Amino acid sequence: MKQMTRRLTLWSACLLVLGSTPTWAQQAPSTGALFIQGSEVNLRDKPATNAKVVGKVAIATECQHVKDAPRQWVRLKCGDVEGFTLKSLVGAQKPTAEALLAQTRDTTQPAKTRLDAAMRAATLDSKNEQALKLLADLFFDVNFEQLLKDTDKGGLHESFVVKREVLEDQNRKETGEECLLRELEKIEYDWHRFQLRRNDFVSAMYRDGALVVYTGNYLSMKGRYKLEDDQDHFQVTIESRSSSAVSEALKLALSQGARPPQGGTEKYTLHYGEYPGMPILRPEAFRLLRALPPRWHLLSEEQGERFIRSTCGLVFTQVFRFDLHRRAAVERGDTGMESDDEFGESQSGRIADITRSGSTYTFRHRGYRGDEYTWTLTWPTETPGVGIWNESGPGSEGSPYAAGAARGIEVREYCSPQ
Repeated sequence: MKQMTRRLTLWSACLLVLGSTPTWAQQAPSTGALFIQGSEVNLRDKPATNAKVVGKVAIATECQHVKDAPRQWVRLKCGDVEGFTLKSLVGAQKPTAEALLAQTRDTTQPAKTRLDAAMRAATLDSKNEQALKLLADLFFDVNFEQLLKDTDKGGLHESFVVKREVLEDQNRKETGEECLLRELEKIEYDWHRFQLRRNDFVSAMYRDGALVVYTGNYLSMKGRYKLEDDQDHFQVTIESRSSSAVSEALKLALSQGARPPQGGTEKYTLHYGEYPGMPILRPEAFRLLRALPPRWHLLSEEQGERFIRSTCGLVFTQVFRFDLHRRAAVERGDTGMESDDEFGESQSGRIADITRSGSTYTFRHRGYRGDEYTWTLTWPTETPGVGIWNESGPGSEGSPYAAGAARGIEVREYCSPQ
């Protein structure tokens, strides 16, 4: 869990230098005036990274050296505030935007080092358009570099099947980028900055006072980079997610040229029960749901035998639907046995939360009017491949369903000849 948290928030570690030990800082002298080198530095009541923060000091602030402390800490007096910080976060020379921009342009340095310099330059001079542009560009460079590492070494690997819509006014299907933007922007936001490099993407969306960043990639269902015209669906894989408070400098840099909110209700699919403000599953609840079989077929029982009743090729089925934002629904109705078979008429209900106690999963559903109701699933049961869905509350026996991948369960066809 700690490793996943570190990976998901790695991009934000570059945004503010609050307690790390960067390589750019000068060695602090033992006496005299010192200048803050980080974008914003914490002063603490004790020389320890977990000590109480007594003040925050901005870049280029002049402070007075009070005394050295153990383990490369130093005590400073910055105006009316006095506290400890790491020696590596202060220096004898006052930082300037010009010098920091020179570091930002040094392509021999790693992208993260250049991003840090751009962040400090933009913090020091928020009206410097060059600093803001370099900051935004390097933000994406660093995230694309990390995406490659996550893809190779084990990111989230959360895969979703996304349907391409037909743009009737242009007589063509959406491109991969158009479809990704539509899916990403189904969630409410203030602005959205997006980059696509071949089939890799970085999405930075500002919403609810935080920067929400997704990184991932997409492929055709045949594993190809190019989406063919005859393909209605393709696969999107999310490799990392993060949501964090963001510095004003980065917020300003990314918001320039960003996409404003796309109005209208056409971005929601009524068929899947989508609507504004749909509930987002907690990460733990999302993992529980993804670990369950995605398709369930209602079982009938006669003379002690359980079987799937197919009426002219149609079976009553429940399917879990997911979107890129960890929002989920269960769709119910008559469809075929195959995973790519479409429903005729169906009903959808949004899943607001899932908990588990032993073999009992409790689903809390929420309608678009805010009404809530509860279902339970018993899985696994004594019968291999069979789960018991209970929609009627405690005391009800529930209904048996076969997991879509279950083997050895008979399918009986009932269809009157025409």
